[in-house]
Amino acid sequence: MKGDRLADIRTIGVVVLYRPDSSVLDAIASYRHQVHELIVVDNSEEQDHKLHSRLRDRFGATIVGEGRNLGIAAALNRAAREALAEGFDLLLTMDQDSRAEPGMVEQMLACLGSDWRERVGLIAPFHLTGARPAPGGTTPCSDVMTPMTSGCLVNLAAFREVGPFRDDFFIDFVDNEYCLRLRKKGFQVVRANRALLHHRVGDLRRYGPFVATHHSPLRRYYKTRNRCAVFAEYLRDFPVHCLFDLVRLGKEVASILIFEREKTAKLRMMWRGFLDFRRGRFGPYGG
Repeated sequence: MKGDRLADIRTIGVVVLYRPDSSVLDAIASYRHQVHELIVVDNSEEQDHKLHSRLRDRFGATIVGEGRNLGIAAALNRAAREALAEGFDLLLTMDQDSRAEPGMVEQMLACLGSDWRERVGLIAPFHLTGARPAPGGTTPCSDVMTPMTSGCLVNLAAFREVGPFRDDFFIDFVDNEYCLRLRKKGFQVVRANRALLHHRVGDLRRYGPFVATHHSPLRRYYKTRNRCAVFAEYLRDFPVHCLFDLVRLGKEVASILIFEREKTAKLRMMWRGFLDFRRGRFGPYGG
């Protein structure tokens, strides 16, 4: 661990795995020294015990895995509860293929004030996804509405107050809903613009004003179902954000129709996602 602020604030990391390969070791190496401890939640149906041994030996990781896919929200909730039980202050949430730049966590901690436990619910890094360049001469800390989960520091005191991530979402819009809930409860969501994280978003490609992620039909199902649930829950409190996201949905549909493969399958799964939202069916698809 480096930096005085890191020594004062107890920070634990969690990385959620799903059918990982050995490249996850290099990804974890980019941030392991930036947190005090590490939890690995392996959502793979078949557990790679050899990889688990390497994670324990190299990083001192605590491994959690049940041989079934719990979904991203349930995995994060499990880690957060363990972190709270062990007296940690912040939880760093990582995807298996995300890589941190040096000093990422320290840059995020620099955005905390003395009253951060009652004020700041979550701090995000700047996500380098390929869709936009790293920020230039921007202010070090800024307000951001709903950042992606990977690389974020979750205030565990706020987590205890606002409740867990929605595990019935399973995957997609888990971060969006949680950030809106934090804001509704009076917590700030902050981005540390000098904290950089390399993060993959599907097979992301830019076509002029359109950004196509080439997500699978199943991901389109989850994104549509959960997005509709967020609209229904938060339109009254955050109308501008929800309307902006409705425009984003329109652009996603256009990107599918113009640039992506499996157009019919993706649109069909989006319709099923909408229907399941209307029926109140959540959790894993087909579960």
